[in-house]
Amino acid sequence: MLKNKKNILKHLILGTMIMIFVIPLFVSAQASTGNTGDRTSTGNTGNTATNIVIANPFKQDTIKGLIETIVNEILMPIGGVVAVMMIMYAGFLYVTARGDPGQIKKAHDALLWAVIGAAILLGAWVISKAIGVTIDQLKGP
Repeated sequence: MLKNKKNILKHLILGTMIMIFVIPLFVSAQASTGNTGDRTSTGNTGNTATNIVIANPFKQDTIKGLIETIVNEILMPIGGVVAVMMIMYAGFLYVTARGDPGQIKKAHDALLWAVIGAAILLGAWVISKAIGVTIDQLKGP
């Protein structure tokens, strides 16, 4: 049984690696067939210049912008959803405990850790705001 799980895991990892590294090579190897109007001075239609622009996913090119983007657009939405789901799970455990002291303790611990996680998430947001204000003050007028 354990050998079968290792075999499945090996195939799953191999398939994931192929999807991540090999398939994009085939997709990016496609040449554009449209006339972009960017022909070179020789008039050869096979040599076209294409400008590729990669947009910066962060709002600003500063440390403050990086920290605010990571916290506000990545950490808070994902962490907030996880915190709400864990609180709902703890409520589900309370409802299904049916008076069993062991299950009630498990539900209580789940709720406690969900609230602690939400407090840590809120603390990370407060710290990121404090770092942003400090960076602004260090820049000066």
